[in-house]
Amino acid sequence: MNSKIIILYDKTEENAPLDELDTLIQAEQIEKVLTELKYSVRKVVFDGNLQNLELLLLKEKPILVFNLVETYYKSRFLHLIPLLCEKLNIKVSGGSANSLYLSGDKLFAKKLMEKTNIPTPPYIKNSEKWELEFFIGKTMIAKPKDEEASVGITDDSIFCCSTIEELQNKFCISKKENQLLELYIEGKEVNVSATTKNGTLEILPMAEMVFTDYPVDKPKIVTYEAKWVEDSFAYKNTVRSFDFEKENPVLAAKIKEIVKISWELFDCRGYVRFDFRVDEKGNPYLLELNVNPAISKDSGYVAASLAKGYSYSQTIENIVKEALYG
Repeated sequence: MNSKIIILYDKTEENAPLDELDTLIQAEQIEKVLTELKYSVRKVVFDGNLQNLELLLLKEKPILVFNLVETYYKSRFLHLIPLLCEKLNIKVSGGSANSLYLSGDKLFAKKLMEKTNIPTPPYIKNSEKWELEFFIGKTMIAKPKDEEASVGITDDSIFCCSTIEELQNKFCISKKENQLLELYIEGKEVNVSATTKNGTLEILPMAEMVFTDYPVDKPKIVTYEAKWVEDSFAYKNTVRSFDFEKENPVLAAKIKEIVKISWELFDCRGYVRFDFRVDEKGNPYLLELNVNPAISKDSGYVAASLAKGYSYSQTIENIVKEALYG
């Protein structure tokens, strides 16, 4: 009986940034679990050549491609991996081609949210005066449109402009740098991980990101440093709390409804993390969704799975089972 699984992951250079090196850790940890589960496992580096990948898959004939590719022209072409597997009639873990395509560009995703009345922070659409007037004097955040893992997010991503001219200049720069300029929501940051179990949506315990002992002038956001640089103040003082649902049951129920609607809207499957900000009046805003988030042992998704009572091995096993039979 064929039990071959190919773990597909990004080509990574020795001097690669920390978020990319994490993919190697994921591949090693998942290989160990799958081997213990008696699968025949092979790790394969994806170098961006789809034709070579197709030839390899036709030769190997795996029952599953465990898809860990996180960078393919940033996040814009990630949907091509499951699309190729679909063409070859090979099962693939995680997100579908549709979900990766629809969520891969943050601007496109926000437009989709707006059209379906999913609450998301207002953002600058053009440089016309009538468009910019609303944002004068308001705190904003600039973030890459096609990056994940907090790539490109620093304290300097937060800004405020007092004139139309300042905003027009900022918008011009953002277009050149492929950034999205969004209203910054002061308040709580909540991450919601979701998956399926036996084909049914399962929302894992919500994690509030708690910014402990942050100076008054330091933005309370999950920067790249807070997520990856272990010896930094931001990393040490940004911690997860799973008390949010117990302390905010009504708000948590509202967030779950948004997750359910978004799961269907973006044709999600596999495992997804939804990032929210909640303003001081208790209004939740969906910032973005991360299809196929990191699943190393210290990742946010796995932390939520552990909070639900699943072991790391059970978490990986469920991802495989849902991909094969869900």
